[in-house]
Amino acid sequence: MKRTILIFVICLSASVSASAQEVTMSARELAETQLLAEWVGSPVDQYKLGNAYYRGEGVTRDYMQAVKWYRKAADQDMPEAQYMMGVTYDRGEGLPQDFAEAVAWYRKAAGQGYVAAQFELGNKYAKGEGVPQNFAEAYVWFSLAAAAGHETAREERDEYAAKLSKEELISAQQRAKQFFEGVNKE
Repeated sequence: MKRTILIFVICLSASVSASAQEVTMSARELAETQLLAEWVGSPVDQYKLGNAYYRGEGVTRDYMQAVKWYRKAADQDMPEAQYMMGVTYDRGEGLPQDFAEAVAWYRKAAGQGYVAAQFELGNKYAKGEGVPQNFAEAYVWFSLAAAAGHETAREERDEYAAKLSKEELISAQQRAKQFFEGVNKE
């Protein structure tokens, strides 16, 4: 019995040691990321740091710090960070909830072909949050996200297509096609 307990204690201490080592590595990676984000101004590292604070990975969850880092990366035209700025405004995490600001950030990311932002922009037009409700515009953005393989966007696109007149649907399809072709030329 004493031998079993001793083996258990040795295994437990080895496990704790490995966990401490993983935390140290994570802290080191976090420190390196913070240095690159602050001193080099790397949008990728700023975005990573924003994610760390947003999710509470390696640091205490802090939405205000997440917004700070997302904004730095978003201001350098990083679509992932622009999308997350939209999310933080949409949910009111780290700043006051503001659907119009969420739409503005989603639009920036969507304009660069970021699929999740296209989907969220479709949702905003469908619900009339931050923009006037417009089913044709919702159809356009859902179509773009669906063309990139977003399954829920495909379902939403089809739902909103049924709410449009034939003329509205044709016009929305043409706008989606023009946008899609413009994004894919670059």
